[in-house]
Amino acid sequence: MVAAASCGKDSAGNNASHKVKSYVEDIEAVGNHTVQTYNVNYDEQDRITSIEATNKHGARMIYQYSAENSFTYDKYEDTVHFIHAIYFINSQSLIDSTWGHDYKQYGYKPDTTSAKFFYDENKKLVKQKQYLMSYLVPPVLYNTVTYQYDLKGTLTKESDSYQEISYGYDKALENTVQLEPFYFPFNKELPSHTFKTRLGITISTEHTYTFDDKKRLITEMAVGSDGIKTVRNYVYEQ
Repeated sequence: MVAAASCGKDSAGNNASHKVKSYVEDIEAVGNHTVQTYNVNYDEQDRITSIEATNKHGARMIYQYSAENSFTYDKYEDTVHFIHAIYFINSQSLIDSTWGHDYKQYGYKPDTTSAKFFYDENKKLVKQKQYLMSYLVPPVLYNTVTYQYDLKGTLTKESDSYQEISYGYDKALENTVQLEPFYFPFNKELPSHTFKTRLGITISTEHTYTFDDKKRLITEMAVGSDGIKTVRNYVYEQ
């Protein structure tokens, strides 16, 4: 649950941009090691328009905004178009619902997928209902995602029909990296560890972070019990 980076003063009063210009993602797994650089682009309203890998046939995500309270999202990997979706925005400038096609998951003639988002009085996302849609039958609810928070409003758990993820926090660390449109709910606290349980198997991940002198997140590292290590290094606009 992360959203588009915004520009503004940090808590120390410095006029420092929180717009991520680029980042390097370094992933190590058993028998595999990949390093990729991504550039992040914005429109005049500081909304993310694309995140693009720098290699010739790299992955990219494209966002296009309309004046009708909606935007489209398209994801490509190695020039192949995998996902197309339309997101609708409610009166609180949060995601209301979405529909689209996931070609990678359902094949190149998929049924349409759809989702509806529900919030509490504090604009916290508490539930997401996901549907499969077809021309032949009414929409079918196939998954419900629920979100839980502590008394401070920090995300502690999300669960659905397939898995459960718990978040733990050793100390308060502010997240300054937001890589989806700012209409999405955003968890401002960085977890120190997560536990993901699926099919009776739990994978624990330890998270560590470094910050610059303007209190902006510049490096995050996640080391999982499954042997996967992910490091991201961020560069901000000045």
